[in-house]
Order: sequence, then structure tokens, then C-alpha cells
Amino acid sequence: MANLEFKQFTAGSCYSYVLSYGAEALIIDPHISLQEEYADYLGKKRLSLKYIVDTHTHADHFSLASVLKKNYGALLLMHEKAISSVAGQRLRDNDQIALGLVTIKVMHTPGHTDDAASLYVDNKLFTGDVLLIGSVGRTDFQNGSPESMFDTLQKIKALPDATMIFPGHDYHEIRSSTLKKEKETNPFLKATDKEAFVKNMRAKSIPKPFNIDNIVRVNQKGEAAALEMISPKAALSLVENNPEIKLLDVRSALEFSQVHIKDSINIPIDMLSFKMNDLSKPGQSYIVFCRTGNRSPMAADMLIQSGIHGIKVMRGGMTSWQKEGLPAIKGEGGVSLERQVRLIAGSLVLLGILLSWFTHWAFIFLPIFVSCGLIFSGLTDNCLMGMLLMKLPYNKKLYKIKLGGGTCAMG
Repeated sequence: MANLEFKQFTAGSCYSYVLSYGAEALIIDPHISLQEEYADYLGKKRLSLKYIVDTHTHADHFSLASVLKKNYGALLLMHEKAISSVAGQRLRDNDQIALGLVTIKVMHTPGHTDDAASLYVDNKLFTGDVLLIGSVGRTDFQNGSPESMFDTLQKIKALPDATMIFPGHDYHEIRSSTLKKEKETNPFLKATDKEAFVKNMRAKSIPKPFNIDNIVRVNQKGEAAALEMISPKAALSLVENNPEIKLLDVRSALEFSQVHIKDSINIPIDMLSFKMNDLSKPGQSYIVFCRTGNRSPMAADMLIQSGIHGIKVMRGGMTSWQKEGLPAIKGEGGVSLERQVRLIAGSLVLLGILLSWFTHWAFIFLPIFVSCGLIFSGLTDNCLMGMLLMKLPYNKKLYKIKLGGGTCAMG
């Protein structure tokens, strides 16, 4: 007898999943940059795509759902509260999705948005952006509500402790967790006072993702299908053979300075709207890319909306370009914050040891202090030295664009 299989796919901090039983497959939260990866996996496994599920209307990246629906004839499922022109069937709380001989339970889990749904099957919970690892989704998106989020978390807490948690995002590259671990460590899941929980959520002020209104519009109408994705090798071939095609790098100035492609144009995505006139040259078109493929579809959509045609998106961004061994210029930029912290911490430890040896024993507390700081950083994922370094004018300039815009998490 066949068993339920699943595979996790990543696009930057975005996670998506393919579940399969026998020859039938279901994709959860497909990302616009992963079309080729999904096709390869379905082909190798000889799977027929039966369902696509968007757990909610995404506000920080484009969904591939409408493209997959068109290419595979699969049924797109979304919660009944979702505003969508492309959803083929609406889901309600406690609905069941039959995939082969497996039954997938639908849980309406509002809070992050009012149309949020999670999928529970085989002791696994696919939570979308509602329950994240160590956090929860923010509640100021489409009809989001801290009151609903609290109620949703109580509903999730009633599941078995051994339930595996697979979120739609993680910003620290953690792939999964367990409900037991989240109950023990996730401050939002540990909350028991609804009034205090709501007050705490409403007190937080977080910048919204870049171009959020346009992303929501595109996902509601399924217009991301207009974006043409090409491989890094195809992009290189096009720019080498046609001088009218340019590589447009929409990463931050810091990312560009650390590694970039020769002759590429760097315009960070949150500066793009100010450069549209410069980019609108007759006969010229662009291949847009970022680091992993999350920002580039947004940038491409902005160009198209501004009347610039012939836009293509390089799949996988600079990460895929380097993985394929294509030429890149490295190391001409600033020193990353992480390297600065390592350099200063190591120097202070060495200095403290030398001073305690040659000057006064009390200087031994300097490396002890640094060690305690590193332990604190490891336990809390908050680096005090890094925070102080960020205030230096040098780092403010380098990181200004990179840190602009928010995520889907509360923190």
C-alpha cells in the first residue's frame, strides 16, 4: 500500500509543499519562482497534479497557483472568504480533501488574514502564515485580527503534541518544528490571557512588505501568469547575443557590492519606481533578478505596469546563477555585519587575554563579557554587538535598502 509522501520547496524565506499519494499530488502555496522545480518533481515522480491550495491570499510574494491551474488543469482550492478570481472550489472549516486514499482535513485558521486555512494530515500541520516557528503571522493584513489569532492558536494547541509543524515562511532557515516544541518555546503559543495577547499584538508596529497592495491584487486576479521565467544560462545567452537586453539586479546596494554580474544594472527594488523613465528606452528590455527569486517577480510586474514590455525573470536569482558556475564579480563591496561581529568579538577576546597576562588580571573579564554576549546571541537570536554596529554611519548606508520593508511574521 502506498504512503503519503511530501517534499518541501524553498524560495528565499518562502516554503511550499507537494503532497502525494500514489499518482495524485497536491501543491500547497506554490511560489512564482519555482515552476521548473515543481515540474521536474512531478515528472520524476510521475505524479498527476490534482489540487493546488493557497492557504491564504499572499501579500509578500506572487503565487504560481493560476499558472499551475492553467498548465495542469488542477483544481485551485482556497477558503470561502478569499477574494479570488481563479479559485475553483471554496473550503470551509472541517472540510476534507481526498488525495488518493488519504483524507486531508481543512482547518479555518484566521488571524493573519480572515481567509487563512491550514491543512492537517498524517500528523502533519501545514500552517501557512498563521503559526510560524517561534512566532506567528502578523495580524494587520487582509482582515487580520489578533482576537482571531488567539482563538486560532488555542485550536491548534488542541492537536497532539507530536504534530509536525510546517510553516509557509521561516526567516532563519528552520524547516519544521513540533507542536510540543512550539508550546514550550513560542511566546505567542504560550499566551493564555486573550486580552493581554491582543494588547501586545496591537502594540507592535512593523513595516509592511514592499508593494503589498499590488502583490495582493495580482494574486487575487491570478495575473502573475504573465511573467516569463527563464534559467540563468538562458539569461546569459540572451544578453550575450542581444545588446538591447539588459540584466536588471533589484537587490540592495550591499548585496550587489558583495557579488554581482558584469554589466548588470543595479536598482534596488524600493528605488525602482523612481527610475522608470530611465528604464523606458525604445527597443530595450530587461531580465530581472534578485538573490533567490522573491523580489524579482514584484519588480517585473512594476515594469510591466509602467508599460515596459519584453520583461523576463531569471529563475532562482543570483543564488542559482552562482550554483550553475556562471561568471560573477565578487568581493568588491563592504564587509557584512556578521563578519564585522566575528572580527570585533575575536579581537576583544584576544586583547583581553593579552592585557590580563601582561598588564592586570582584571582584564580577563573582557573575554568573559564577550563570551556571555555570544551565548546570549545564540540563545535569543539577538546580537547586541550587531545592533550597535548597525548604528555606525558606514553600516546605515549599506543596510538602509536591505532592511527596508517588512515580513509576514510578528517578530
